[in-house]
Amino acid sequence: MLNQNPYDKAHELARAIKDSEAFQRYVLVQKQLEQNPEAQEKIRQFRTQQMEINQAQILGQALDDEKVTQLTVEYAKLNMNKMIAEFFNAEGMFVQMFTDIQEIIQKSMESEFTV
Repeated sequence: MLNQNPYDKAHELARAIKDSEAFQRYVLVQKQLEQNPEAQEKIRQFRTQQMEINQAQILGQALDDEKVTQLTVEYAKLNMNKMIAEFFNAEGMFVQMFTDIQEIIQKSMESEFTV
């Protein structure tokens, strides 16, 4: 076990992620979305608003309730579009898998760090 190269394992993990159903579906839905510039632009606009709110949270700034409500309403509207809803769903599944993998790696090393 000590002779395993972590870089080789990282490449193996990257290949496994790329071969996963979650990643493959995310890529497929993104390619389908590329055929619809209007939907892409709506998602870009939504992401910009989302990023502004997230940045305010990170900086500890008070959140504008109206902007948060507006973002929630916009998300619901976007999800009425089947293609956009599929994109958000595929993205969510991929992000969840990626987050789970990060958590597994982190937890496996936690006990080794005392500070």
